[in-house]
Amino acid sequence: MMTAGQRMTALLQDMVQDRQRYITLKNLLEEQRTLLLERNSEQLSRVNLELMEIYQQLTDCAATRQQSLQTLGFSADKAGLQQFIERLPQQHQGKISALWEDLQRNAELCQQLNERNGMVLHMQRQIMENVSQASEPADWIY
Repeated sequence: MMTAGQRMTALLQDMVQDRQRYITLKNLLEEQRTLLLERNSEQLSRVNLELMEIYQQLTDCAATRQQSLQTLGFSADKAGLQQFIERLPQQHQGKISALWEDLQRNAELCQQLNERNGMVLHMQRQIMENVSQASEPADWIY
């Protein structure tokens, strides 16, 4: 069983690791976009596996963070994490608050990149559907 101090330390270490995971995720999402545009299915498969692994790690870490916050007596949400930061010693609050804000910014950026990649994939699918339907005489456009 972890003490409150150990749980706090683990929670902060998880945040540092998640920050790094989001940086890796950002790079992979940018690579995924390039590979989508190049239609490089072999490398795309590799990147997609790496993405799924990072998504799982982020999901697991978020669940652990929520559980840690609840165990420490805080709500398992952004407000609870903010309260946790406010209860840290004054000399650590700024650094941990900046870490949390950076983690959130990286998560939002990754979400935008993922949505952008989804649009590329959707457009490619539409093009392929149009090409496959164009072989039918009734669908020819003059």
